[in-house]
Amino acid sequence: MKARYGLLSFVLIALVAQLGIAQGDPGNPPPNHMQLMFVSQPPLFGRTGVPYKYTAQARSTDSSAVIRYFSDLITPPDFAIDSISGVVTWTPPASGWYKISLVARSSKGEIGIQRFMVTVTSGNGIVQGKVSDTTGAGIPRIVIEILQAVNVGPMRPGYLSYAAKTDMNGNYRFSNVDPGKYKLHAISPDPRYASQWYDGKASALEANVITVTDSPSVTIANFTLRGGLSPLPLISVSGSVRDTASAPIKGAEVFFVHTGFALNTNSTVDDFRRMFDLGGSTLDFHLDGRSPHVFRASTDSLGEYSLKVVPGAYIAFARARGYAKCFFVNESDMLTAVRLLLTRDTTGIDFVLRKLPPIALGAIQGSVLDTVKGVGVRSRIIAFRDRWAAINPYPVPHTYTADTDSLGAYSLEDLPPGGYYVLALPVGSYAPAFYTADTSSTNWRRATRVFVQGNIVTGIDIFVYEIAVTARGFAGIRGRVLASAEPVTSVAGAMVYAWSNSTVGGFGIADGSGQYEIAGLGPGTYTVSVDLPGYEPVASKTATVSYSPTGIPQFAIVDLNLSAITTSVTDGAVMDPESFVLSQNYPNPFNPLTSIQFTIVGAGGQGSGASNTRLVVYDLLGREVAVLVNEKKASGTYEVRFDASGLSSGVYLYRLTADGFMQTRRMILLK
Repeated sequence: MKARYGLLSFVLIALVAQLGIAQGDPGNPPPNHMQLMFVSQPPLFGRTGVPYKYTAQARSTDSSAVIRYFSDLITPPDFAIDSISGVVTWTPPASGWYKISLVARSSKGEIGIQRFMVTVTSGNGIVQGKVSDTTGAGIPRIVIEILQAVNVGPMRPGYLSYAAKTDMNGNYRFSNVDPGKYKLHAISPDPRYASQWYDGKASALEANVITVTDSPSVTIANFTLRGGLSPLPLISVSGSVRDTASAPIKGAEVFFVHTGFALNTNSTVDDFRRMFDLGGSTLDFHLDGRSPHVFRASTDSLGEYSLKVVPGAYIAFARARGYAKCFFVNESDMLTAVRLLLTRDTTGIDFVLRKLPPIALGAIQGSVLDTVKGVGVRSRIIAFRDRWAAINPYPVPHTYTADTDSLGAYSLEDLPPGGYYVLALPVGSYAPAFYTADTSSTNWRRATRVFVQGNIVTGIDIFVYEIAVTARGFAGIRGRVLASAEPVTSVAGAMVYAWSNSTVGGFGIADGSGQYEIAGLGPGTYTVSVDLPGYEPVASKTATVSYSPTGIPQFAIVDLNLSAITTSVTDGAVMDPESFVLSQNYPNPFNPLTSIQFTIVGAGGQGSGASNTRLVVYDLLGREVAVLVNEKKASGTYEVRFDASGLSSGVYLYRLTADGFMQTRRMILLK
């Protein structure tokens, strides 16, 4: 298959902004979306010495408006646009990256700006090959990516990259490749095959470098992927689904979703963003869909289930009619859910579902849209209730998750009364964004709360930006996200962003130990920020990413801090005072002794009587490792000591259940 330029990874980073305002880092809001809008899509590539063809078109909500076109100051000096027709006249003089900024003004006073990057190449190199399984049979629909491995000089900031899919026989071909040194990556959308770097390497660090010359000579690069006709071994996973009274739930659905597929990650080997980019609109991206990265089962009359999965890392959740969705272990938030590393047969992956409260529940509906193109973007939707430190009058989650349809439309159902911050986590090369009334923001503090009081709130459209193509490469940034208060603890689910020239160049999501990775970055200096609803970032930091002269990626290490909000925001919803409380253990990390404090309010939450109280410690597979409390407790504050002398180092969970209340926290044992 010949790789056409339309398949190259010169991805549009056009920004539609008010005059003088671009998409910024956490300090610059993007534009009001009610302004004059460009409806034309510019070509994102060009050839040296060949006229660039584009006719810009903008549209006003007032059909009588007269529109004129101009170029902005950042546009190349030899670039011109006809003010009436919008026809561009430009012949790129040399290869490189070119920033283009076009302005549209209407006779009604509206202003719109279209900003994008054009990648101009001049090479004649050819790279081709075949992707086969271990029997020699070609594998179709494998994503092949070529990434420039050595800097070509200061005249071209950023690094060239090309991407396409293999044809039905497993063949691929790239033409017009600029001369230079490159690393190749074969990404399999099918878990039966193992992704790899060229030639048979597990990471870009080890990958072989190919040299492309500026001539019609062909560079051959073949791949052999493990798997296929020799299926990867499956392992058994089992557990139960029960309600808060420990009664089994028959017919509950249980899902195990590959972590990278669920969170849209681009690790050093598996790049799910690239897979979604080139997978086509028919690729099932839903958490409960029929993708080969999703495994499902239903519970029997005893509330038990079993299924087989491919070894790997998973996010698991259960749902049933009349109950709130629950991620493992007893999390309502997909971002903070435990990431299960399953390598052998595993039992005891249990779920406890909470019944939906007998009150009028509402919904939030809208679409996720590309800020520049205006088209729908497939996404995961997460709604956060803005009560960070309060307890609901009903034991229901604070976080709700749904998927959009293939056109970007979504509906979040069964929402109790309250105010919500709504986040879109798109699949593919887009940055996450919160809903705001007239802008887009990666910072929850700049988001607009959506109030639900048993009604359906519509029109909650979230605008998202594509990740900057100029930041693409095979290095990255790693580190931990920590709470700034004493004792210092890790923060799961935090979103960490790498900003390049006021545009998101990449992002990562912290796991249960606070570890994050922003992979796929090219050399350069980045501003690193962190965001999570219910927390305030302490400060952003700067990181420099580089390649060695031989193309070895150098990862930057950046630790970040968040400060938890200790008081909630009034939203008019009926809430119980803070009663049951499970505190963070101290010290944490610990070795081998730590203390856990908790507060109990009498049965029924009335401050009298006693509550059936259990405080249990689990490992990350959900297995009980210690029962610290299992008895009736009168109202009051208690403290228990936990001795982990017999356990190995790692992350553990401890959960308090009492009179319908349930809360889980993490602690770290370091020996």
